[in-house]
Amino acid sequence: MDIIDEVKNALDYFNVKIRHVYTETAFDPEFGDSVDTLNINSKIKDSLKKHGIERLYKYQEEALHKILDRKNIMIVSGTGTGKTEAFLIPILDFSLKGERSVLVYPTKALARDQLERILKFTTELGVTVGVFDGDTPEKEREKLYENPPHILITNPDMIHIGLALSHRFRKLLRTAEHFVFDEVHVYEGVLGSHLRMISDRIREFGDYHVIASSATIGASPYLFEELFGVKGEIIQGTNRRKGVAFHVLLDIGSLSRWTIAAYLASFLMKKGLKVLVFVDSQQMAEVLGKIIKRFGFDIPVHRAGINPEERIKVEEDFKRGRIMGVVATPTLELGIDIGDLDAVILAENPPSYVKYLQRAGRAGRRNKIGYVFTLLGEDPIDAYYNRRPQEFFKRKLTPLPFDTTNMEVIKAHAAALVVEKGKVRISSLPKLWVKSLSSLPVKISGDYAYSTPELVKFVKSTSIRSTGPMVKIYDGDKKIGERELPVALYDLYPEAVYLISKRTYTVESVDLSHLTAKVRRISDDTTYYTKPLYSTHLLSFKEIESKEVLGLPVKYGEIEIMISVDGFVVYDIMSKKNKPREERYYKEPITFSYQTKGIIIKHPILAEFSEFDAIEAFHATEHVLISAARVTAGASLTDLAGISYPSGHVVIYDAVIGGSGVSKLLFDRLEESYDISLDITGKCDCEDGCPKCIYSPYCGNNNKFLSRKKSFRLIKFLKENRAINVNKEEDLFGNPIV
Repeated sequence: MDIIDEVKNALDYFNVKIRHVYTETAFDPEFGDSVDTLNINSKIKDSLKKHGIERLYKYQEEALHKILDRKNIMIVSGTGTGKTEAFLIPILDFSLKGERSVLVYPTKALARDQLERILKFTTELGVTVGVFDGDTPEKEREKLYENPPHILITNPDMIHIGLALSHRFRKLLRTAEHFVFDEVHVYEGVLGSHLRMISDRIREFGDYHVIASSATIGASPYLFEELFGVKGEIIQGTNRRKGVAFHVLLDIGSLSRWTIAAYLASFLMKKGLKVLVFVDSQQMAEVLGKIIKRFGFDIPVHRAGINPEERIKVEEDFKRGRIMGVVATPTLELGIDIGDLDAVILAENPPSYVKYLQRAGRAGRRNKIGYVFTLLGEDPIDAYYNRRPQEFFKRKLTPLPFDTTNMEVIKAHAAALVVEKGKVRISSLPKLWVKSLSSLPVKISGDYAYSTPELVKFVKSTSIRSTGPMVKIYDGDKKIGERELPVALYDLYPEAVYLISKRTYTVESVDLSHLTAKVRRISDDTTYYTKPLYSTHLLSFKEIESKEVLGLPVKYGEIEIMISVDGFVVYDIMSKKNKPREERYYKEPITFSYQTKGIIIKHPILAEFSEFDAIEAFHATEHVLISAARVTAGASLTDLAGISYPSGHVVIYDAVIGGSGVSKLLFDRLEESYDISLDITGKCDCEDGCPKCIYSPYCGNNNKFLSRKKSFRLIKFLKENRAINVNKEEDLFGNPIV
């Protein structure tokens, strides 16, 4: 009996069904000519043959020729398919000619993980390599300053701060002609916006050669230019390394995905399989780890927010086979080497097909059979693919969403540039950079902006990983973590259960004026978890772009939002169904306001609708459009949020300060999103609303004031009549529903 049959029999107890199995057989990409024919240093040819590389793949050879011709390129290929060799070989050739390169990895951990692989070639060639990041000791930095290596390995955080605060670091970077940005698929949202600004700041030294490398994404020359500010070509590799992978879609119905994922992980580990379980939320990763422990396996959680030593230990233990499983957030989507892996369990359907391929690509490497289990539950998009499972594997690859006009990001880099140069001619700056100066502590005199001590302090406090203020979390006097606003509001509220490193706390108080939250340890055997109840208010809107979709007026622009956490809901941790145990409300809500970007759509009020009917229709339409954005814009469950009004206005916005670019992708693909929304609302077999169509786990009203049927009638009317009776000039009115 094979593994899939055993899983089927084991899950029969829970009435979980295998909905579809897709068998992926990947072959080696087409090979090119012998390495002897390559126009590279003979020492490199000898080294390649010594390491068993007699021929490159065709795509690697194409990339090599383009790089040697100093063309700007992005190599796009799946995990473990040889992207590193494609850019490293020509970089080694440049090194032997005395040219310097900078390899930029998105994290310190990944850079240090790749170092061993790079040294395998460089040591015997006499090519020098140095790592410069936040952990590099001062003594080692001095060596790098005095004798710049052929290849400098660093990360964008270091470049951001180093350019601003260290003239010696600037000098070090200035010696490089080639910049390689690896794992570009990570640079989405705010991080992608920061990468573009960093690219522009490096170009202050003069033009440089850009080489990028990414796992499978919807890449295009336009994306390259948006990320790096220069034109570039795309070199396409392959999705997966040679081998067979079975992709299994599991229909779990109304059962808890956390319980089923935990049971499946423990079952596979008992069978001797090495298992990686992916979830999108830090808190649910911790919850899942606790549930797996109840099934007999105490496995670690790998996520952001835990200390680096703990994370490195998890990676090393997993790689060496000392542990059989790990629960991870997207932190292990990166190319960190965790060794052979038999199975990946996706407790949640990933936010995009791009992310699905990245996570699924972890299974079955090094010619081993891989198993990828995706849990489809009572969720609008899960239900959509439950009805059409073959389409799950035929999806388009979405581009990376990011916003090059995010003012919070621009402000950080405008400040850094002024600090770096001491003074900057204002008229030489881009328009938005000039605009950002008005909110910075710079000294203005004539056409110049000058650095100040306050500006230096501001730059030191900036982070390219976020745009929002960080709430520091204290257990007594000990700081145990921090969370970025506004997402912190959804985790840190009075009486919330908060988990970190498998330890359980309850939140005693939150003080946003001082950006602190006080927590207290409670039993790790606590049998419940919490989710917030909240409302959202649109404070202002400034139009950037407008158009019509299905006859509806749609505007994209800058938005100011106020979030108000009004209470919370309690859920039992081992419940097979996601039914809340109770709701609790505060006397005084916790509020936070911020600027972002989003869209406003004005819907008609159908003649057949009462005022309450309209409220239910618009609220449900808001929910289902956000769900549809997971297909059309590659949005995660938490990338977008929304508000609906009795007037017919639906607001959908980026859930990060300054904007992430996801709402702009939705704006561009809105008609397709309505098509999917019509399918979701029209084909669900529920009475008038359920988790499979219009319910959202992030609804601030706990999924009240919703009607699937009325939303379906509204969207059907739009498709058939193109909103012939919509009042396009009417202002929004009424109490907002989120």
